[in-house]
Amino acid sequence: MVSVSDPIIVVGVGAGLSVALHLALRGYTNVSVFAKDVYRAAQDAGVKIFLGQQVDQIAYVSTLTGKKNAGIRTRNGFHPSSLVIIEAGARDNASEIGQLHGPNSLAIPLSSYTNTNSKSLVEYVPQTSSSVILLSRNSVQTSQISLVGPMVLDLLAATSGQQSENSSQPLSKL
Repeated sequence: MVSVSDPIIVVGVGAGLSVALHLALRGYTNVSVFAKDVYRAAQDAGVKIFLGQQVDQIAYVSTLTGKKNAGIRTRNGFHPSSLVIIEAGARDNASEIGQLHGPNSLAIPLSSYTNTNSKSLVEYVPQTSSSVILLSRNSVQTSQISLVGPMVLDLLAATSGQQSENSSQPLSKL
């Protein structure tokens, strides 16, 4: 039996980070996570990381051909964007902000986005003018996670009519 003061090592982020957090919240005092610093690599590459800002809705604007994403809403406000990429199931419960603002066909709760094609890892959400990409949580196996980024780049290149200049650099080399 492991006591709350025994050293516990978790290897990897993702589910591993969640496990470590849950252990710490349950009183385990000697939990260590060993993982490649993907967050640091992303920050070094210019990616802004917003921790603790729960995305409640994707906001849209009307266009001649339907609608297009305008950005996201969090409890702290609106963040404009041209493209939103969502992991299916990123939000599993009803949106509090959506309940506060009432029904709005141009503000869709994150919980509404589910995988529509079980064979596809990356796809555009239909009728969003190619402004929202859905990453399939169901289809992605751990061995395929490094393929998702290049697939998004290929999808963006195909939509813009360009050939992808994707370097296929593995995530572990970032």
